[in-house]
Amino acid sequence: AAGHRHTLFLKSDGSLWAVGNNSDGQLGDGTASEQKIPVQILSSGVARISAYKFASAFIKTDGSLWAMGRNDYGQFGDGTTDDHLVPHQILSSDVSEVALGQYHLMYVKTDKSLWGVGRNNNGQLGDGSTTDRTNPVQIRAAGISKVSSGQSHTHFIDENGSLWGMGANGNGRLGDGTTTQRTSPTVLATGVTEIGAGEWHSHFIDANGTLWGMGGTGSYKLGDGQNSV
Repeated sequence: AAGHRHTLFLKSDGSLWAVGNNSDGQLGDGTASEQKIPVQILSSGVARISAYKFASAFIKTDGSLWAMGRNDYGQFGDGTTDDHLVPHQILSSDVSEVALGQYHLMYVKTDKSLWGVGRNNNGQLGDGSTTDRTNPVQIRAAGISKVSSGQSHTHFIDENGSLWGMGANGNGRLGDGTTTQRTSPTVLATGVTEIGAGEWHSHFIDANGTLWGMGGTGSYKLGDGQNSV
């Protein structure tokens, strides 16, 4: 999982490793020192990982959710805005998917419910408001399979293969044909199997294996040969 200037990776033995910028403790090694070679954070028991600019998160094999780094909008969901230099437990069990944005965090529980916490200035949590949350709020009660977070937008896929999006929509990053901010989930496409949200853009794969992109094309990030904002 690549953050802005740091990387988390998971070995086949379940060990968690990190390397790169660590100014906010996003590597979780107990320091704020840059690491030029990978350091081991946990020796085993990690199942899924996510990283963004200033923080990292992971799910253990027991379903517990953990995060480390910057927490200035309460995106760790512990009711505080305290940063953490070592992994900090958010939930003790029942988490299956996690996706970090710049200042918000989304996760799916084993009952397929979708939850969000942290900054919500563009409606990226999808709760119908632009109110920041330092405690998790439920966005959907059931039926969610995957979630991905960009800088200030979120996409998720439901069990029927429908793709939904909410939050900032500058450059058309949600993919609904507009640049209108969405504070509640808006359906965007059907027959979707995978989703990946970037800073100002997003990609998804449909059931035919076709790759689609939407949003800003700066640095050719969509892969369509264009290089605009």
